[in-house]
Amino acid sequence: MSKPDLEALVTSRIAEAFQAALDKVGRNELETIAVIDDQRLAAILAGADEYIAVALVTLVCQINKSHGDPNPAHSSVTECLKGTTIRIPPTGGSVRPTIDQPPKGGRRIRKIVKETRVRGSLYDRKSARLLGFSVNTFTFLLLGSISPPSLNPCTGSILGIILGAVGGLGYTYYYFVKKM
Repeated sequence: MSKPDLEALVTSRIAEAFQAALDKVGRNELETIAVIDDQRLAAILAGADEYIAVALVTLVCQINKSHGDPNPAHSSVTECLKGTTIRIPPTGGSVRPTIDQPPKGGRRIRKIVKETRVRGSLYDRKSARLLGFSVNTFTFLLLGSISPPSLNPCTGSILGIILGAVGGLGYTYYYFVKKM
């Protein structure tokens, strides 16, 4: 069972948003999409002193917005929830279904997830970063070693730069390649 959602006390704004969604998609479709029964929908529309999942309010506002409702109290979740009491649901009893749970006999509601994965192997990307770091380090060392002696204050600083770069390269190799 999914984690319980926050709950909002039904207010006249919430009831109006549900009524607007009901007018747009019809009772059967709204009950199927929201995964609620007829009695519960009737209680919400009547503005009963009842708590409902905030996810249901969000879903109803999305329905209204997708059907071009110009009233922000119907299509904006923030406007719809103004003036209501929001609570964390009690954990002792049974949890009412939210949109995350599959419906008993209708279609399944799917969440649209934007894919953020980069195409190609993760190892290739790390290897490219490691190679770029190596080229930058060795270029820096090469340019530092061919500079005139008057710009090099002492041999110890050059040795420190070389040892630091080799150590950084070794750590980077370990962190990006061997650790994974």
